[in-house]
Amino acid sequence: MGQAAAARLLTQATFGPTIDSITTTSSQSYDAWFIAQAATTPSLHLPLVPDKDTDWTQFWFTNAVRGQDQLRQRMAFALSEILVISNANGPLVNQNQAIAAYYDILVTNALGNYRDLLEKVTLSPAMGLYLSMMRNNKPDITTGIHADENYAREIMQLFSIGLVKLNQDGTVQTDSSGRGIATYSQADVENLARVFTGWGSNPVNNTGENAWVFDTDYINPMVAYANHHDTGAKTIIGNVVVPAGGTAAGELKLALDTLFNHPNVGPFIGKQLIQRLVTSNPSPAYVRRVASTFNNNGQNVRGDLLAVAKAILTDPEAVSAGGNSYGKLREPLLKFTQLWRAFNGYDANGKVAEYMVIHNSTRYFAQGPLLSPSVFNFFRPDYQRAGALTTAGLVVPEFQTLNESTLVNTSNQLERQAYQFINSQGHSSGDPNFVYTTNNINNNSVMLHTTQWEQYANTPATLIDQLNLVLMSGQMSSAMRQTLIDYVSSVSATTANDTPGSRVAEAASLIINSPQYSIQR
Repeated sequence: MGQAAAARLLTQATFGPTIDSITTTSSQSYDAWFIAQAATTPSLHLPLVPDKDTDWTQFWFTNAVRGQDQLRQRMAFALSEILVISNANGPLVNQNQAIAAYYDILVTNALGNYRDLLEKVTLSPAMGLYLSMMRNNKPDITTGIHADENYAREIMQLFSIGLVKLNQDGTVQTDSSGRGIATYSQADVENLARVFTGWGSNPVNNTGENAWVFDTDYINPMVAYANHHDTGAKTIIGNVVVPAGGTAAGELKLALDTLFNHPNVGPFIGKQLIQRLVTSNPSPAYVRRVASTFNNNGQNVRGDLLAVAKAILTDPEAVSAGGNSYGKLREPLLKFTQLWRAFNGYDANGKVAEYMVIHNSTRYFAQGPLLSPSVFNFFRPDYQRAGALTTAGLVVPEFQTLNESTLVNTSNQLERQAYQFINSQGHSSGDPNFVYTTNNINNNSVMLHTTQWEQYANTPATLIDQLNLVLMSGQMSSAMRQTLIDYVSSVSATTANDTPGSRVAEAASLIINSPQYSIQR
């Protein structure tokens, strides 16, 4: 596919290109690349988390940056922003094994079938706790118990069909008054909530009723407790009748099949995946093509996520962008992962556990893996910011994370990280003011490695062109390129402190903090 196309694909489909991955991918066809990615072994998180109190995010960053299953990891992250749970607050705070187990569901099924993923997410104890489906009891009018509606509402609103009926190109179906047509009613929520009764923890220390009341298994799927399931007849979305006398498992299957086969799912989920990977404002034709693949992967299989990923990433609009409305703001976490991958960043323990990023992510960047403030993620897919973009009818989801604080903190931390490197002589740099010292460096400091890049440093134009390829898919403007070449040429590559590694760090720092880099095109 060539180097520029390879860099572009790797920017969209992974946590960032590297010189080596561009070289390898550029000699492949798209088909060959997707086949190879699908064959990789999933890099899982739960086996790395010894107890509930060990921060799992260090392993998330390590797998994101150093895992070989890059497409799978990137798709899992995109899905985690749709099928949201969070340990920022509520019942999952400090339950790191539960969070890791949930994320591994996304990793394992990221290139599988969406129907399978939807069921595994539904029965996950982490989701059961987060959206209160665990121990959702059947109604009892004598005691005033009502079925909990939380998960029933969110699985429809956020995880499958959305609030309004959609055409296959993602545009909204309207009534005679021009208003969007609702996909479901409050009655649908109430009846679906009754379908989702009777699921509790996998037994841990007890059996029967005592297990229902007292046990909480944070890792293994929830199990059905027949005495707590509502066996009455129900009518769910689409006027699908759930007959009386059914089991919790049978009714759950019917409900998930009904939601999965709703015509909204393809455009609703497909468009959000396009937004997470490629562009905030895909054309209706792009959405239609992806939804069509979701509906049928070419072999009469619905919901094939590998086929959907391929459709998204090989679409003409993904391969060759055009127009001022194309592209997306890079998420803060993806700026760090791209920098770390480009320069083979890791700490003294072989992990990517940079303290300032991991422990301050939501405060500094308004983002962290499975740390959103609510089930609505850090940003909404339809978010608009007042001004020219809204006037133009464009949505800008990632801009919801931007404010004066996050802009400054992200910029400062990216600069700090760019100057935290080890050069080809094994000398360590701690920050831009103390080159080749160990200030601010400890075992958890992620160090960039400039050795592979130093071969380009003596020729500034070559260095900038290589950085342009890896960090910006070769899309740097000629004016920006010339400005960087002129600046790097003024940085000596021979004095004690200004070595080839310093030239590389200077250039990388300027690029990753530039407005042009901030927009993935």
